[in-house]
Amino acid sequence: MTGLRRHLRPDGRLALHLFDPRFDLLADENPPAIRQSGIDPATQRRYTGEILRTGRDYLNQIRRDLWRYAETDLNGSLFEEATREMALRWTYRWELRHLLELCGFVVEAEYSDFHGALPAYGKELIVVARRETNLRKRASGGRLRARSAPAGPP
Repeated sequence: MTGLRRHLRPDGRLALHLFDPRFDLLADENPPAIRQSGIDPATQRRYTGEILRTGRDYLNQIRRDLWRYAETDLNGSLFEEATREMALRWTYRWELRHLLELCGFVVEAEYSDFHGALPAYGKELIVVARRETNLRKRASGGRLRARSAPAGPP
């Protein structure tokens, strides 16, 4: 996050689109089989992708899926097949907000879709944050932190 901050202009904004994880999907040791497919209109070849294995590292908040991808011709004969592991780290809304603030951002807006809906559990996690320009180094660890505004009259 601090690397992102360094690349922004002083008045720059950061927009992040993540997902808000659902506990039921993270905890399920036997998730439903996922298989996706589509046909390339130019070649008429069918492409399929399916999850063969899922593993979770709850401490580091990482899900690892082993996917098999296949390409078949019009007759269903296998043209090409490959497997790939994908790692996905999940981040909770409160955690993202905290990390942004620690790295010198001020969260301006949070949404759960691209139509401006208020944050909601298990939906999209969309955050707009502004680079804070008034920072000082924290004594412990040298991390950036926004200065507190001076107290004024009520």
